[in-house]
Amino acid sequence: MVETMPNATMDSIIRPVIDFVEDIPLKKALTEAFEENKESIETIESFFSYIPEQKWDTEKMSLIFNSWKASHLKMLGIYGLTCRLSRMAQDHTGPAQLKLLDAASLNAETSYEDLGLDFDGETHAELYNQMVSGFLNGDTWTLGKYTIPEATHFKSWVYRNMVVEDIQEGLFTNMFSEIYNHGEYVMALNGFSEYLDKYSDLSPEEKSDALTYIRAHIEDDTEKEHFKVVVKALKAYSEVSDTPIDYNKGKEIFSQYLQKLSNVMSELKTQLAA
Repeated sequence: MVETMPNATMDSIIRPVIDFVEDIPLKKALTEAFEENKESIETIESFFSYIPEQKWDTEKMSLIFNSWKASHLKMLGIYGLTCRLSRMAQDHTGPAQLKLLDAASLNAETSYEDLGLDFDGETHAELYNQMVSGFLNGDTWTLGKYTIPEATHFKSWVYRNMVVEDIQEGLFTNMFSEIYNHGEYVMALNGFSEYLDKYSDLSPEEKSDALTYIRAHIEDDTEKEHFKVVVKALKAYSEVSDTPIDYNKGKEIFSQYLQKLSNVMSELKTQLAA
């Protein structure tokens, strides 16, 4: 079972993954995006460390869980991007078609666990609900009033990037979400685990069950492996579409991702403190 890492930072978790990227311009774009958005990263880290600082009432815990869910569960977007690549493949034949189908398959691989493939059909949406039940009773937390506008905006931006904008933008968005999540889930496990230790009377087994959703994204380097397959998907798409990879656009999207998520976490923390 994955244990918490109290002294970990986003940089200490994500940097080793970037170091293994073989595409030098992509490595540069990722590195610069993280380096130039340190303030955003610090805001995100601050939010997760703030969670266990006190026991929150039902309204504020609902705000945390509904808004956080909107910021990272993106199965529909991934499915939409996969469909776009598959549809493009139908307009080609021979090696080009196979390469596009490969890109679609690689992109789809990032949602295998989300959909419960090889896990007896237990979806990550169900695991998320199971997690929330360890902190809250009932399902009123799912009401729309508990989603802050910044989280709704971020969710819409991610979805649009994947299903409407240029396919490269969609792949950059999915790719970055995976390497980002690789770090964020460690921060989340630290924060939520400490919260349960301080304020709940759950047994060790019940606590472990409540945190299964987060641990599922950390065990076996799940998010890191997802990042790698989207990098492959981007390369395959670029080759068959005869479109050079726009690393500047990639860096722009990586930076926007961090900035928009920082806005989410900053507003959540403000509302918790109110």
